[in-house]
Amino acid sequence: MDLGTAATIALYIVLVFVLLFATVTIALLGAIAFGLRFLNVQIDLALTKSEPIVLKINDFLITLQKVTSNVGEKADDILSKGEAVVEDIADKVEDTATVVQKTVTKPLINLSSLMAGISKGFSSFGAGKNSNNGRN
Repeated sequence: MDLGTAATIALYIVLVFVLLFATVTIALLGAIAFGLRFLNVQIDLALTKSEPIVLKINDFLITLQKVTSNVGEKADDILSKGEAVVEDIADKVEDTATVVQKTVTKPLINLSSLMAGISKGFSSFGAGKNSNNGRN
């Protein structure tokens, strides 16, 4: 075999491998394109099915946010009113304690002192009478 024939055969072999490689590459690209198209269809189908669910969840979350905000405002109102009531009750208890001290406690202390004085007077009078009886 001469050099020209061997080079031609080698060239044909390289050409066959290049064509074979190109064919396999084109087939793989076609399979990838088909797979991507199939995947795109499946994603569109999933989005179509899930869109109403996502919208319902979105509506639910908006409603939940409104309710939570409303509950927070009501809780703040309740706490403010509760604080005012507690302060009012504390003031009234303090006022009542002052009134009780002035109207009940002081007179009782004075009465107790008077009773102690009368008792002491009677005991002194009785002791003096007993000592006078002993002299007679």
